[in-house]
Amino acid sequence: PTCACRYLCRGPLVALSTPSTPASKMNDVEINQQIKQMQQFIHQEAAEKASEIKLKADEEFNIEKLRMVEAEKAKIRAEYERKEKQIEVQKRISQSNEVRLGRLRCLKARDDAMQAILAETAAKLPSLTAGSGYTSLLEKLILEALIRIDEAKVSVRGVAGQAPAAQKACTAAAAKYKDWAAKNKDAAFASSIEVAWDSSPLAAGIGGVEVSGFGGKISLTNTLQSRLMLAYETRLPKLRAALFA
Repeated sequence: PTCACRYLCRGPLVALSTPSTPASKMNDVEINQQIKQMQQFIHQEAAEKASEIKLKADEEFNIEKLRMVEAEKAKIRAEYERKEKQIEVQKRISQSNEVRLGRLRCLKARDDAMQAILAETAAKLPSLTAGSGYTSLLEKLILEALIRIDEAKVSVRGVAGQAPAAQKACTAAAAKYKDWAAKNKDAAFASSIEVAWDSSPLAAGIGGVEVSGFGGKISLTNTLQSRLMLAYETRLPKLRAALFA
């Protein structure tokens, strides 16, 4: 025991190796194969996972791209529809303005034609005052005004330069006015009739008279111009129909 102990203490420590056997070599090969299989499995799983992630990412990208494209299409369609409606509204406004301007031009042309006829007729009025029937016309104008005013005390005045004819017509009209009053009014009214001649001429006019009653508060102008305008206004629809029908 003592010698064996000294030998062990003096000599170097040597690792004891277990001799390899076929069984242990088989185990190493299987382990390496299993490790390789596990590595292949991990690589395959990682590749499949990466492919799945890429596929999902591509799908989401395509969906988002499609959504963005459809959104832009909708935006473009909305803008196009807005501009189309705006153009349509502007077109309708333009057409309406054209129609309105056309009507205005037509109305103006008709009015110009009517005014031309009125001016042509007014230009012929002075010839009436020079005719032989002017005194009779004045008499009718005065009588009509007297009956319209329906007053006992009235005054009559004419156009400057026509006093003799107007006074003569006034006398005859006053007599007829009294005859009318005797038939249509009471005797007191008829007996109180006074038709006075006013020597102050009318400020303007071609022919005709002005009759005033009720102390000058009411005046009726029965001149050639006023009768022309009355005839023009009352016969305007017939004139238009005759000219523009």
